[in-house]
Amino acid sequence: MDLRTWRDNPVKDEGKKKLFLSPEQIQKATSIYHTWQNEGTNGKNYEIAELYRSVGIDEIRSKNYALTPSKYIEFIDHDLEIDYKKEMSRIQKEMSEILKEQKEAQKMLENAFKGIGYEI
Repeated sequence: MDLRTWRDNPVKDEGKKKLFLSPEQIQKATSIYHTWQNEGTNGKNYEIAELYRSVGIDEIRSKNYALTPSKYIEFIDHDLEIDYKKEMSRIQKEMSEILKEQKEAQKMLENAFKGIGYEI
């Protein structure tokens, strides 16, 4: 089970990757574990992407007994869901406005200095 996706309640004032699990999250983890004990120990058909997966000893052996979650649990590339053309158009419009405002602010600053006799 990989709980790194449960980021709802990080431990305050700690720079480390820690979580404080709520009673509901503890109950969910407990339920996953107990269900696995009853149904998932054969290493087949017991998984939820990005959370848990049960595998058999043959698969663990094939991965040289490495128990790193990412070797077994499917991770979904959520960036594939982004409409890049639409997002880049939005960013382009925002940047165009920012650059326009920057030019206006620069012109105002130049005029202010020019007004007091110190042209820049």
